[in-house]
Amino acid sequence: MSRLAPLPRPIPLAMTRRLLAASMVLAVSVVGAVLGVARPASPAHADIVLGGHSVGGKIGDAYIFSGGILKWGLPTGAEHAAAKGGRFQNFKRDASFYWHPSVGGGNAHEVGGAIRQRWYASGAERGPMGYPTSSELSVGSGLLNNFQGGVICFSDSGGVQVVRGGILKKWQAQKSAGGYYGVPLGGQYKVGGRYAQDFQNGTIFWP
Repeated sequence: MSRLAPLPRPIPLAMTRRLLAASMVLAVSVVGAVLGVARPASPAHADIVLGGHSVGGKIGDAYIFSGGILKWGLPTGAEHAAAKGGRFQNFKRDASFYWHPSVGGGNAHEVGGAIRQRWYASGAERGPMGYPTSSELSVGSGLLNNFQGGVICFSDSGGVQVVRGGILKKWQAQKSAGGYYGVPLGGQYKVGGRYAQDFQNGTIFWP
């Protein structure tokens, strides 16, 4: 008479929960990335652990529903405190998510690549640009992030440029990088008592 094969050892409950959470993150990331699903106004999940680091709250919501692991990779560290009561977390694919309760509808926003480098060079959230109020957007022939203090735009033709103040208002009134003027080609400069900035299809003066 043959022996019965030993039953497999049960998976600990805590590990089961972690595996289920990671599976849900991957599934939601795929759906969000493919269908462009907008993240909900309230947190959709509890904190999860990815690559040994916890991801959760508003940063977790923004991360998952904008592509998650497939788009941004794993977190490179824990969530950290930012200026004036905000939070941020960095991810492997050259991106960070920043959150402040009173900025951008209380949602977290992604900043990455050359735009993030320029923002960091200006002091990040502690500098004149403040916190991001949008994640990176593709507009016309450029990529841009909106910030409390202006816009940082990247394009092949103009590199990374900052648009602020009165010139920003005139540019946005013409649909910014997707409108008549197109992407910025340089920074602001003075012409007599006025400020000017060159764009693909012309120069904007202020006042």
